[in-house]
Amino acid sequence: MTLATHWVAERFDCLANTLEMPFKDNDNLPDTEMGWSPERSIQLGEASLIAMLAVVDDLR
Repeated sequence: MTLATHWVAERFDCLANTLEMPFKDNDNLPDTEMGWSPERSIQLGEASLIAMLAVVDDLR
């Protein structure tokens, strides 16, 4: 197991995923139009939960 996600899934017998942050901006190079924000964090969380809920019944 090369990722902690795999260990978590095996150890706790649960759904686990790795999130790679989908943004390029940072404090030194902000992108006010397409950069990351609290609102976009909420949207990502919602989209992630919708995807997980779509498959959860098929996992076991």
